[in-house]
Amino acid sequence: MAMKNVIATPEYRQDTLLEEWWNSCEKGNLLPALKKHWRIFVLSVFGNNHDPGKEERLAHKFLFRPMEYFLCRQDPEVVFEELKAKNMPSQLCGKVFKTGEPTYSCRDCANDPTCVLCIDCFQNGAHKNHRYKMNTSGGGGYCDCGDQEAWTSHPFCNLHSPNEVNQDEKNPIETLPVDLTDRASALFMAALQYIVEILTWNQCDNLPSDLQVEGELNDTYITMLFNDEVHTFDQVIKTLQRAVKHCTAQQAREFATLVDREGRATVYRGCFTSCEQCRTIIDSTSRHGSKPLKVQVMHTVVVAHQTFCLRLMVWLQKMIEKSDGLRRLFCLLSMKPQEDGKSLMEKLLLHDTQLWKVARILSHQLLMAGVLMDQECKKQFAVIFTKWYPNVMRDFARDDHDHEVCVASLSVQIYTVPSLARMLVTDHDLLDVILVPFLAACEEKKNANGVLSLSKADRTPSFKRACFMLYDLKYALLCKPTSDEWSDKLRESFLRGHQSFLKLLKMMQGMDEVKRQTGMHLEYEPEWEGAFNLQMRVDDVISSFTEWCSTDRTVYIEAYRQAAQMLSQCRDTTQKSEQHTVCGHTVKCLKYDVQSQPVSIHLPLSRYLAGLHVYMGDYNLQFGCSELNVQGLDPVKMIEPPLRVQVLIAQSQAGLWRRNGYALLNQIYFYHNVKCRQEMYDKDILMLQIGASAVDSNEFLIHLLNRYGLLLWIRPEYDVPTGQDDNVRQTIMLAEEFLNLLLIILGERYVPGLGQVTHEDTLKREVIHLLCISPMSNSELSKNLPDSTNLKADIEDAIHAVANFRKPTSVGTAGSGKFELKNECYKEFNPYFYHYCRTDQSQAEETQIKRKKEEKSANHTLPPPVPPKFTPQFAQISNLLQSDVLVHILSLILQRSVAVRSRSWSETQLDRVLHLIGLALHEQRRNIHEGNHNFDFIGKALKGEPNFTQLLESLVTDPKNISHDSTKDLLSWILQKFIEVRQMTSSAEANGPVEQLASSSKEENEAAKKRKARLAAKRKEKIIAKISQMQQNFIRDNADLFESTDADSSLTRGTSEMDISESAHHETPVALGKYQSLPCSIGITKATCILCQEEQEISHNSRAMVLAGFVQRSTVMSQCKSRNPTDGENLDPLFTSSDLHVGSFTNSCGHTMHADCWQSFFQAILVKERRRLSRIPHSLSYNIVQLEYLCPLCESLSNTVIPLVPALHSLVTDSDLCDVNLSFGDWLDGLQKTVKNATKQESSSASKGDPFPFLPSSLSSITKMMADSVASNFQLLWQYVNNTKGGRFSESLMEMMKKFAKDVYSFGLGVDPDDMNHRVSIVAWNTCAYTIINLEQYLRYENKPLFGASPSRNVDCINALVKFAAVCSHIMPQEVIKKHCLRLLSGLLSNGLGEGDDPQCIIDVDMFHYLVAVTMALPSLYTEGTTASNLPLNSLNNQYILELVLTAHIVQVMLLHDRSQDGEEGGMEMENDADSVALMSMYTEIRRKAGCLPPSNNDPLPWQLTRHIKRAVLPFLRCATVLYHNLTGVPIPAQLQEWTEEVEPFCSYLSLPTSFSELFLNQGELLERVVNQWCSSDVLRSRLYSASSRSVVSYPLPVNHLIDLPDDYSQLINQISSFTCPSSKGNDSQLPTMCLVCGLVVCSQSYCCQTEIKDMKVGAATEHTYRCGAGVGILLRVRECQIVLLAGTKGCFIPAPYVDSYGETDQGLRRGNPLHLCKDSYKNLQKMWFTHCIPETVAHNIESHMNFMSIHWQHL
Repeated sequence: MAMKNVIATPEYRQDTLLEEWWNSCEKGNLLPALKKHWRIFVLSVFGNNHDPGKEERLAHKFLFRPMEYFLCRQDPEVVFEELKAKNMPSQLCGKVFKTGEPTYSCRDCANDPTCVLCIDCFQNGAHKNHRYKMNTSGGGGYCDCGDQEAWTSHPFCNLHSPNEVNQDEKNPIETLPVDLTDRASALFMAALQYIVEILTWNQCDNLPSDLQVEGELNDTYITMLFNDEVHTFDQVIKTLQRAVKHCTAQQAREFATLVDREGRATVYRGCFTSCEQCRTIIDSTSRHGSKPLKVQVMHTVVVAHQTFCLRLMVWLQKMIEKSDGLRRLFCLLSMKPQEDGKSLMEKLLLHDTQLWKVARILSHQLLMAGVLMDQECKKQFAVIFTKWYPNVMRDFARDDHDHEVCVASLSVQIYTVPSLARMLVTDHDLLDVILVPFLAACEEKKNANGVLSLSKADRTPSFKRACFMLYDLKYALLCKPTSDEWSDKLRESFLRGHQSFLKLLKMMQGMDEVKRQTGMHLEYEPEWEGAFNLQMRVDDVISSFTEWCSTDRTVYIEAYRQAAQMLSQCRDTTQKSEQHTVCGHTVKCLKYDVQSQPVSIHLPLSRYLAGLHVYMGDYNLQFGCSELNVQGLDPVKMIEPPLRVQVLIAQSQAGLWRRNGYALLNQIYFYHNVKCRQEMYDKDILMLQIGASAVDSNEFLIHLLNRYGLLLWIRPEYDVPTGQDDNVRQTIMLAEEFLNLLLIILGERYVPGLGQVTHEDTLKREVIHLLCISPMSNSELSKNLPDSTNLKADIEDAIHAVANFRKPTSVGTAGSGKFELKNECYKEFNPYFYHYCRTDQSQAEETQIKRKKEEKSANHTLPPPVPPKFTPQFAQISNLLQSDVLVHILSLILQRSVAVRSRSWSETQLDRVLHLIGLALHEQRRNIHEGNHNFDFIGKALKGEPNFTQLLESLVTDPKNISHDSTKDLLSWILQKFIEVRQMTSSAEANGPVEQLASSSKEENEAAKKRKARLAAKRKEKIIAKISQMQQNFIRDNADLFESTDADSSLTRGTSEMDISESAHHETPVALGKYQSLPCSIGITKATCILCQEEQEISHNSRAMVLAGFVQRSTVMSQCKSRNPTDGENLDPLFTSSDLHVGSFTNSCGHTMHADCWQSFFQAILVKERRRLSRIPHSLSYNIVQLEYLCPLCESLSNTVIPLVPALHSLVTDSDLCDVNLSFGDWLDGLQKTVKNATKQESSSASKGDPFPFLPSSLSSITKMMADSVASNFQLLWQYVNNTKGGRFSESLMEMMKKFAKDVYSFGLGVDPDDMNHRVSIVAWNTCAYTIINLEQYLRYENKPLFGASPSRNVDCINALVKFAAVCSHIMPQEVIKKHCLRLLSGLLSNGLGEGDDPQCIIDVDMFHYLVAVTMALPSLYTEGTTASNLPLNSLNNQYILELVLTAHIVQVMLLHDRSQDGEEGGMEMENDADSVALMSMYTEIRRKAGCLPPSNNDPLPWQLTRHIKRAVLPFLRCATVLYHNLTGVPIPAQLQEWTEEVEPFCSYLSLPTSFSELFLNQGELLERVVNQWCSSDVLRSRLYSASSRSVVSYPLPVNHLIDLPDDYSQLINQISSFTCPSSKGNDSQLPTMCLVCGLVVCSQSYCCQTEIKDMKVGAATEHTYRCGAGVGILLRVRECQIVLLAGTKGCFIPAPYVDSYGETDQGLRRGNPLHLCKDSYKNLQKMWFTHCIPETVAHNIESHMNFMSIHWQHL
């Protein structure tokens, strides 16, 4: 059906409509009346493609407001307030979490990890003082505050107190007026019926008959694109650009973002034919594998009603939140069965997968806000959900949406409630209901043997999605009943589920069997990950089933019987057996060869039975008793599968399975890994211990020997050489593994039910053995300990019980503390702890031996600890130690140890035998104390010839075959213990001779060691003496080579800023003026090239030397963060803005190279990079296109080289200025005349298009306008200036100067290189000034002295920059430098600032940048020739320049002084001296001329003004001192090498008056006129008193710092949770990222906020860094708790400056510990940012983390 004309909105009268609805309601026909209205107005509102704001207004007017008036019959707001007043105080919070909101779970009180609190309930409850876990919500779910089943204690916060009156006693519906109840019932039911009908409607081009619009419909259709989780963003964008007419890339990105966020999007509107054509193109071009994008052509009217359904669900949710009665009413209506027997909520549940994403989310939210918040209705819904669970999960498995947006995700809200879960298990067979559909999914994965096969080729998404049922099973099993809570019905239901679970374990038994490769290496690595992934999901379920079975005798017996019967079905009944005899014991053994037959590591059924078996003693049951009534329960067959696994691992250790590749090694690794070992390795050991307790000890050992293939090895004749020794090495290793297994079976008793221990003892032992390896941080311990179901609270208790926490030792640094084991716990150390890998074992032994040596312990032995006693059920295991077979094995290995030569012996075997003997002695001692005489290891050990005593004595006396001291020490300890225990059993022999024997042996060993040490020391002395003699002979023979060698350093500097010693001059050095002090050499004077290692002095006419440098744009000192950086193409950098918004910063690593060596090095990098790009497309840590490289020595990031210029004073002849008698006023007058004379007339044709309206004048033309005496002195001054021409620089140095100038221009402005651009020299001067200011601010912030506190690389860089700025005029045309100088002078001496397109005034200019530029440019003002070569070394000129600029700066300070911003004036009140009074007078006059308000009480006192001015100009003076020190080479006085805030030392050095009023007084009328000109500027007044885009700063400029962060990280998460994506109509942002420079939050790594910069797509974070940080940024990803450093198109991740109580960071919030701000870490980040180290840090991180290279950082 198609509409030809849009139906006009009919006349609308709300009162008539409401009357009609009320009448229909009374007749019970409200829905038809509503539909009659909706079929017209829904299309009118939602079908005409209105803008969102208008659509919202129309929807409220025509659709929702009439319903509210219908419901209330009067003003809805009044009625709703009355209803709200009747609500009972809610004891349930029920806040639905948004994505990214913080959640809290109490480790002490939560019943399970899914019980969480919102931040308000947490902050107002008792749990904030407990141990808690913090995380961020993924969206969905709600706060459990007030739910008493969720918490063991403190279920209520202060906001949700328990009600005094039980809510169940009073129905909230009764609080509603009767008539309102009737209307609400009719309206809610009608709305729900309409929602269900429309959302389940499956036709795209028409509607139900009662919603059809009258008349003929127009041909208006929509091409609707739907979301899936198969196609990527780029695939969708490319498809839309091909399919949709005139679709730009930006529009396609918006469509793709909308589809991803809401689940569908309208991509095209038009007639049916064009929409169908678009659909066909999308369908045919979007196939990813075999699945295309889902796209439908839908009529506008259908889409309009679907949109209205979404709004209607939101409106219903708002309505039910207004009243408890309305909520209860809604719940009852939604759960009321309809004519077909299904409720409306039931229908939505079953049709969930047919809905698109946003429709699902809204239906779930409506469900949670209504049904799940009402306890009775929640119970009904739980029953319905369980009833349809198989259907829901079947649909989910076929679906392609994420789990969190499917209705299947609601299972966690139901099955984690203990009362609901218990009811569902008992009455509705919940366990079986969950397992049956999962078993059905597993059926498709079974192989011919009925075992699961999860290969990659057969793995489908449906099975992966089906595995979510295992999580539901885990949730259902959380409500473990106590022994009193079991009922017959619960037992029956549980056992049915248990039987189904055993079927799953049977399918898993024997997965991924492996068979040894004997010929070729395995061609293809077999699949193994799928089986382990399934095992890890099943582990928690296995533990829960075991715990359930352990709480009831009847259930336990039946479950054990079921498991045993299921296991018997897995056995091979055709297996043969064979007899073997050892030590007179004949045993029938199963015939099986692990080396040639298949073996599987996956034995979950066997291990589950082992887990059940340990509870047998709790019910006084015994293996094979009549109550169990298990047929064919043979312990030998029970131990066979786990024994094969142990043999497989032993053979792999022996190298017999090398040809099976990495797949087997990976399986063995995860078999022992902490993630899997609890239900794999540990249970296998437990099953072997069960076998040892149920089988005769000798028989058990023979079975083990047979399976290990060691029956020949234990024969004495095996040691006789036979010529067939190929397999002896493997046999030795197998024997070692066999003995290790015996140690584990006998010594590992820390399993409750096996040994007399508790769960806490087990955890403590795990912690002890981890800390015996080395002290560990809390995260390292947690990572190596098994997960605990009670949120690791037990683990923390265990750690604190056995260890002490040590904070980092270094003060003021960030770092994690370590746990160190308590001294009394070291005795528990067992070198053969079964969770040690080989590396851990050797490291632990070394650590413990080292510890004993450091403690100077007399005994370095690491003996076996005393194990706990076995429980009675497992007591027989101890008999292994006195069995004939084991005694024979022990004796045989001791005999082979004593023998001169044995081919089958190893020292490892002896060490393990000694530990076995130690265990036997511990057991013997325990039995003696208990009076048990049945255990007689000593008696059996003393039988035979030789006996144990004789063999041990022989080994102690002559340990010729033993190389390890630890084994020798253990041998002596064993012998001593043997004698002690023997003495306890019998007093027949004294132990004196044996003790003497042992002690004498020790003394002999110590004497031998000392003798060897003395011989080694003498030999070392002889060698050293010989080498020394050879050195002396070489020096004597080659004395000429050592005459000019500098042995101290390869890089020589003169007196530098780093020198702390006093100057050689006795007077205070003066850098400027007529009385300038003598200069000295500073900076680098001699250097060694790091590439060719050749040393050279720095000279102007030799091979050029350079420093590796890095130039970057910077905004770190910006005083206006809201202002975007100016485009470099249009920027005039001559007058730098006073807010320092953007600048050019240069730094260096300080390493020197020859220029030609560097050029060769860089060319080699270019060639290498071209080759690499053809093979590896990923970028490196440096961008060669941007001329970046890594320093050859330190690998610091660089992109240029800074030429090294010799000391400037060495390039000129000395000149004496004493005969120049020129005052400051006359000097200023001469410059002003020069500026005025040089100004061009506007009418001149030569000025058209010229950016410099100046024509430089000659010196003679200026002096003609002066008095004779003044003219002669002015002429003489400039003659001295012209005499400071430097020597001609070498070609290589000139080339490097041009390169650096070009690089500074290009990188500093962000433009393309241009050698001849007139701005090149300006940017060179500016980078010098900006770098000096940055250094000064950083040192001021750190309260460090200006000289002596900077690293040498910074000192060398500043020195090189100043010298380069002084000589860069050599590479520029003279006319350009002259015009720059005239423009600079006109800025202060004329009206040069107020001209141009962007007029400026005195307060808009940064005076230090101005000082540097005019100092460097002024010497060229009157030069002749094409190239300016004068150096800025005229001390009088520089003095007057500084006085002029300082005067201008003081005027700036006076104009911008704001008393209200000063705060409280500190210090004592001072008297007003003459200087203060004079300055106050000038202050008043200057502000009056600038149009400031008349004097008031807010004006400062004279002494306050003077102090403020000194404090404000101090940074300028500090910067000037650095500039002129490096320019002139005059040494620094000692007073400036210490931190000082006084201006006098700086004024003295710079030849300035300490009374600043002298700068204004007695300087002539000209200066007064100049100052008046500054203050009377119209631009100045507009800056001061009107709104302006340009910021006004205050002095001193504050040092910028990163934004302040809250101490508690959860506060930051909560702040950021309200952030919404600015490009997507207020939707949540997935990765909100906060800029730490300005505090702005952006939507990072999202297509919705992508923009373009220089034809490159960039994410919001990158785009912001270009605006805020000129391409460099430091941002915090709040939900990931990690810092992002961005530098152009590169970046890296580093931990956020938040740490837990153990001093550890938590990237990704994986551990969830409470985090607090670490001030030291944040200070380090501040330093990194302010000192411009972010690009270097990024480069280093990319070098060390290769995965950073593959990330597209520009998309963040």
